[in-house]
Amino acid sequence: MLRVSTISAKPGMKLATPVFHPESPSRVLLRTGFELDSRTILRLRELRVRSLWISYPPLNFLLKHTSPEVIRHRAHASGQVYEYFDRLSREVDADLDYSAFARTVSSLSESLISNPETMVFLDDVASMGDEELEHSCAVGFISVLMGLKMSVYLEHQRSRMPAAVARDVTPLGVAGLLHDIGITQLSDAVRERFREFHDTSDEAWQRHTELGFQIVHGRVPPSAAAAILHHHQAFDGSGFPARRRADGGYEMVSGTHIHIHARVIAAADMFDRLSRICDADGNVTPRVRVLSSMLRGRYAKKLDPMVMKALLAVCPPYPPGTQVRLSDGTDCVAIGWEPTDPCRPSVMVVDPSLHENTERGEVIHLSKISGLCVQFAEGQDVGRDNFYPVHETDFCLETASKLLHNAAELERQRSSRDRAMRRIA
Repeated sequence: MLRVSTISAKPGMKLATPVFHPESPSRVLLRTGFELDSRTILRLRELRVRSLWISYPPLNFLLKHTSPEVIRHRAHASGQVYEYFDRLSREVDADLDYSAFARTVSSLSESLISNPETMVFLDDVASMGDEELEHSCAVGFISVLMGLKMSVYLEHQRSRMPAAVARDVTPLGVAGLLHDIGITQLSDAVRERFREFHDTSDEAWQRHTELGFQIVHGRVPPSAAAAILHHHQAFDGSGFPARRRADGGYEMVSGTHIHIHARVIAAADMFDRLSRICDADGNVTPRVRVLSSMLRGRYAKKLDPMVMKALLAVCPPYPPGTQVRLSDGTDCVAIGWEPTDPCRPSVMVVDPSLHENTERGEVIHLSKISGLCVQFAEGQDVGRDNFYPVHETDFCLETASKLLHNAAELERQRSSRDRAMRRIA
């Protein structure tokens, strides 16, 4: 399958995945296999559908990264979020049914575990009309993906809890879906100001974290409430809100003093917000540029390094199906990636104009070829945005998790020996 912008879509192309209605995310607008015509393409543009997954026979194997079951559960979660946000905008004390959200997230998690190839974020292709709601749904889904991938780290960071409880991503997923619930209580002027300038230092906008906590406190598990309150904390201590001490003063929260669920949502939140920023010509920021800025730019010290590896594990710079052009001018589509070297994906040579082509093109493993790289993606020059590892553990979550597990095991053995020696003494 190919990801094609609605601007580039042509009559005769067939959908590889369904398109959901922007104003009713649980309702299918166009089903898989639908053949596009000029009128439908025009209507999709009017509905602000950004791009489509198009059937391309040589790449049909990429359909393993999608699942009707997962898509259905995501749509159901989006519908719940839309409904609750709408009720809150009209009624501040609207009842929050945590159990309903928990069941939805649990079902989504189970479907992802049953279809492990789907544990990758392939970009939201449709605009659902309300950026704030769309953002919340994306953050919830990405947080669940990250949580499922980083079970070792979750257990490590919540070591006082039973392993099964520490690894449970249900509270994390619900918190991700509702992390910006406090925004519903802000004035229209504050919300519009943030949409225009994306200024996270706006004190009026910053109040949404505490307002959100007030809404969910006592209605969701403590870990979910803490994540909603602290999802704008920064690993270097530069985030908000400040935490009140027992003596009545305030202190900034940093590092592992921030709840792990909040750290996960912070990364998902930053990734999705940066992904929505457009340039003067209306072009969306390429994913590799977003990730590069999170790794190398002014955001680098704000995120837990282990959590950032989890983000890369589910949001690769060039997700499968992305059309790219190599530095030698070859048009290709990304079909896979190396966790240790994510900006050197495996690609297949294609001719995007031949959407009925049945012959597979040459496969190029960029990680094995020096001097050749992705130069263009999403219609933009991304040559300078690529990032490459110095050490094997720089980007790979699995490698880092193994090292963490081994270190924890050594510490347990050391503690056991120390206890035995004390008993002998």
